[in-house]
Amino acid sequence: MPNYKNFHHFTEFAAARTKFKMGQDTPRDLLERCLENVQTNESHVEAFTHLDVIGARAAADASTKRYAAGTPLSAIDGMPFGVKDIIDTSDMPTQMGNSFFKGHQPSIDAACVRAIRQGGAIILGKTVTTEFAIGRSGPTKNPWNTGHTPGGSSSGSAAGVAAGFVSAAFGTQTQGSIIRPSSFCGVVGFKASFGALPIEGVHPLSKSHDHLGILAEGVQEAWAVLRWVSEVHSSQDHRGLQGPMELDSQPLPLRRVAFLKTQGYFELDQASQHAFEQALERLKAAGVEIVTPDDSILLKELCALLDQVPDYSLDLVSMDMRWPYLGYLDVAKEHLGPRFTDLKERAARLTREDYQHRLSFRDALRVRVQELEHVFDAMILPSASGPAPAGFVNTGSRTLLTYSTFIGNPAFSIPAMMVDHMPLGLQLMGFTGADYRLASHAAWVHDLFR
Repeated sequence: MPNYKNFHHFTEFAAARTKFKMGQDTPRDLLERCLENVQTNESHVEAFTHLDVIGARAAADASTKRYAAGTPLSAIDGMPFGVKDIIDTSDMPTQMGNSFFKGHQPSIDAACVRAIRQGGAIILGKTVTTEFAIGRSGPTKNPWNTGHTPGGSSSGSAAGVAAGFVSAAFGTQTQGSIIRPSSFCGVVGFKASFGALPIEGVHPLSKSHDHLGILAEGVQEAWAVLRWVSEVHSSQDHRGLQGPMELDSQPLPLRRVAFLKTQGYFELDQASQHAFEQALERLKAAGVEIVTPDDSILLKELCALLDQVPDYSLDLVSMDMRWPYLGYLDVAKEHLGPRFTDLKERAARLTREDYQHRLSFRDALRVRVQELEHVFDAMILPSASGPAPAGFVNTGSRTLLTYSTFIGNPAFSIPAMMVDHMPLGLQLMGFTGADYRLASHAAWVHDLFR
């Protein structure tokens, strides 16, 4: 089977963009390099549900002309891009990873898609999602080893970036669907603060949890995309991201972090724990103070509360899914996997009072976490419960990933570790509204481990 060494890794957009400005490279040439990677390896990876090569070349030619005239539209002008297939596109089908929506063609773009088109990004195609971003896995393989899962639900987005098909791709996260596949595929994942970004045109899963995010080759690319989207589509409902359109060239060093050593940490096998501990030692050698629950009673109490999050999170998600998924089960049950029946039954066991209790718990937990903002630069934990498992039925545990989603804090997965020749990410969790600061810290960590 093909493995990572067979792939042309990454498109190196940041370096290419500098050359665009100098006339030493063009968006069309970059796109052609991506298409060469697609031609060689898409049959092994299966990252896309739909490709629009003609449209991408036309967009790349238009971008090339703008750079030649010195008038690029944004920091993402000319960036090869993928769009997760639960996000509406007016010129390509949006099929939700489910046969009930086979051939479904939206009339207009999702807000985030419209934004990146306005910024000059080159949309190459739609990327594979698990069924409705929570059910059965799609066909995508992990480029590092095609016998292993790429993770879900943003499967094709992570694999497409890792294989050098695109520089970045939209993902969504309702529990762990950006951070986990980023970790498994060795790319950067960024889930912004809850409510910061528009989700109009993204098929709903859980109103209390759904986040838009990005999987990218670097932190700079990840920030540039989401910051641009927030600039174009900030509103009363989506407050946007604060900070410059591009990260400063001098990232912000970490000085003091909290290690969230929850029960989820003990899901890791010995090799993964060892790799994570080595990563912490590397951070310490770079001057970072790492505070553990053994050092702080407040942190110990917080970790005990976080241990309740995975169950409470799934309760909220299952109840939120009553619309539209109960309707799908009524009219098209044969199209849906068993996961949806399980979630329906879970929701049926819960009451309105149960739902309100979980929301109240979340509100109190948010206050506890936010109180740490002036004590720590960030919180740190693994991005997944180990490297990508072999096979394609299991896309990995969500335990370590639900904390930031449930609370709504921004989070990054940074490629930092290797276990059994497969990547494992380092997860940084920041504080609500402080996305730019977290991105700058993430860039520093990425540089340290690169």
